[in-house]
Amino acid sequence: MFVTELFTGPLLITFSIGITSLLFLYWYYTRNFDYWKKKGIPYVEAVPFFGSTYSLLWKPYHEIEFERYLKYGPLYGHFEGSRPLLSVADLKLVREILVKEFPSFSNRREVISGNVVVDNILSKLKGEDWKRVRSIVSQTFSTGKIRRMVNVVKDCSQTLVKNFKNITETGKPVNVREIYGAFTMDVIASSAFSTKLDSHNDPQNRFVQAGRKGFSTNFSLRSALYQVIPGLMKALGIPHISPDATDFFKDVTLQIMEERKRSGQ
Repeated sequence: MFVTELFTGPLLITFSIGITSLLFLYWYYTRNFDYWKKKGIPYVEAVPFFGSTYSLLWKPYHEIEFERYLKYGPLYGHFEGSRPLLSVADLKLVREILVKEFPSFSNRREVISGNVVVDNILSKLKGEDWKRVRSIVSQTFSTGKIRRMVNVVKDCSQTLVKNFKNITETGKPVNVREIYGAFTMDVIASSAFSTKLDSHNDPQNRFVQAGRKGFSTNFSLRSALYQVIPGLMKALGIPHISPDATDFFKDVTLQIMEERKRSGQ
């Protein structure tokens, strides 16, 4: 009696809706998986929902790109969720895309972060918004201002050399990525935020912590879900980038702007 009722009435309807929804989602996220095959371009095999991005969960992006370059050649396709992407490593073709055909490829691919500040930075904007912000930002990179930044980079370089010297005196192996990452952080903090750091020797500094959260290249499950279901992640209010980092840099930037307005700079 119970078995009969289980497969009739409301339970049957719920079960049918669930199965239909799963089948629809499977079709939706696999409908483009023959895209590169139809075009005769070598491509990375994809899995439902995640596409070709699943391997990023356990390997750095640059290592995967290099391995794929060796396996598939300088031009190959892959998938971000169900979205087909093309990786180009042919210098002649790259030049044609970025120079000759720039009007057709002026915008970067859309990546929703769920943060109003991050979604409005120059690299995320398109069309007229991009032109407007670019005209403002380009003034920051004038020849005179870049020349004044040379001394900032020199100071950070001296700290880098000192840190290398201290490490070599201990006789321990040097983590090159870590020490150059600290150098990069010091240069950005000094030139963009007027904040002098020694990130290598002061890793608990609030600026350093926020920078590591905001600029981390580690691929996470959250990153994967933002590639697969960005609209849903945004609707649920789950940020792509740590809000602690973006809020920190937003506050610092606003403070610097107010200070320079008061000083007339």
